[in-house]
Amino acid sequence: MGIRFSELRSPQIGAAAEAGAVVILPVGQTEEHGPHLPVNTDATIAVRVCEEAARELEGSPPCYVLDPICYGYSQKALSAWPGVFRLPQETVIATLTHILKSLVGMGFRKIVIASTHGHHDGVVRVAARALADECGVGPGVVFPSALAADVLEGQGKAGWGGSCHAGEFETSVMLHLAPELVDMSAAVPDDRLALRFPYSSSQAFVSTWTTQQSVSGAYGDPTVATAELGKLLFEKMATETARFVRYYHGIKQT
Repeated sequence: MGIRFSELRSPQIGAAAEAGAVVILPVGQTEEHGPHLPVNTDATIAVRVCEEAARELEGSPPCYVLDPICYGYSQKALSAWPGVFRLPQETVIATLTHILKSLVGMGFRKIVIASTHGHHDGVVRVAARALADECGVGPGVVFPSALAADVLEGQGKAGWGGSCHAGEFETSVMLHLAPELVDMSAAVPDDRLALRFPYSSSQAFVSTWTTQQSVSGAYGDPTVATAELGKLLFEKMATETARFVRYYHGIKQT
């Protein structure tokens, strides 16, 4: 069988659930990504990372990738540029929860949410907790971009403030995955982040979109992005996501 859940037939899905397979739900978004990247950037990265992670697992454990969530929540500030779909966070949480509950109803007990859209960080955690409360099944939640932060730090050229939204990180990955959709002639270095936030995301939070006005709809410097860096970032995201899936699969749930 392949790795795409939607290409399985119903009996195959039943057999996968019985075999204790892991199902991965890629969570992206459709929103502007500056003048140089396509609006499907988040969803494209999410799907491709999850599919590569599933391939790397080589059936141990068996793993299937759902079609992505590609419409969700973005802050209102992004709507200054065309291409942003804005669903209420409550709607996204409800949608995610019902998708997860449907999987549980099919017999799956190992479900991973892989989110590549920053504004969904809290949303996916809430949905995971809601499923645990309602069904007694605790999904795994993973953020692939964060798992490749060391590669960006070691190999990136933009430095501090160069990769937040449509900056060096995402532009490099898209140059690797879908260069035909990237227009580097439109990339500008005008929106490097100025705020040096001295806390990790687990310690504190301030919305970037309230601290600095974006000129282009991006935050960072995409002009230094390269496909070579994108390949390194993509490979790290996929490998670390696969490692997390394998680890999560081995966790016993009460």
